[in-house]
Amino acid sequence: MVHPITSQPYARRSRRPSRRVATVLLLLTALAMGWAGVATAAPSISPAGADRHSSSHGGGHGGGHGGGHGSSDAMTTGDRVAATLAGAAFQDVAVAAAAGYASSLEALGCFQSPERGGMGVHYINGSLLDATVDVAKPEALVYELDSAGRVAGLVAHEYIVPIDAWTSSAPPVLFGREFHRHPTLPLWVLHTWLWKDNPAGVFEDWNPAVRQCPSGVPVFGTDLPRPAAAG
Repeated sequence: MVHPITSQPYARRSRRPSRRVATVLLLLTALAMGWAGVATAAPSISPAGADRHSSSHGGGHGGGHGGGHGSSDAMTTGDRVAATLAGAAFQDVAVAAAAGYASSLEALGCFQSPERGGMGVHYINGSLLDATVDVAKPEALVYELDSAGRVAGLVAHEYIVPIDAWTSSAPPVLFGREFHRHPTLPLWVLHTWLWKDNPAGVFEDWNPAVRQCPSGVPVFGTDLPRPAAAG
């Protein structure tokens, strides 16, 4: 079994995301708060080209994170194996960081729903934020935090497609499941709870088995994103 590396408590963290990932996080934060204007249209991308994986694929977040719509919560054995093999090394957050994933905790905070369950902190790979999805290349890794605000372990993958990169009228699809729109951020999203069983369902956003955000850690929708300073 691969054990996660325990990071420093939130208040003591000093590692900063790469410039590219930091730019993506700042853009998402700005859009979430309504600071940015209407996104410009992306070059036309055919829905058929939006899937890097060869098998049939198919997809809730934020204050209204709800489950995706579409087929059942089942996924093929091949897809599950491909996803878990690709993500196994990322139990170690240092390996995830080396692969281009950066914590969004300081920009977006920790995600939770007191009524529906926990989620945790997202490590995002900005280079994967485009109109394609691949079971073996999740755009974000979701980590549960312990009571001190340290990474306790990888619990889920999150597959993400930016709204302005997707030109089809139908939502993206992965694992035979349709993505759904995040209620705040300009994203199509699909959580997949591969590393911690979710009593609510493998594709649901919230997981009742995941710890709620610990005291002292900023919470999305409550503490972050912060509004821009007045001009």
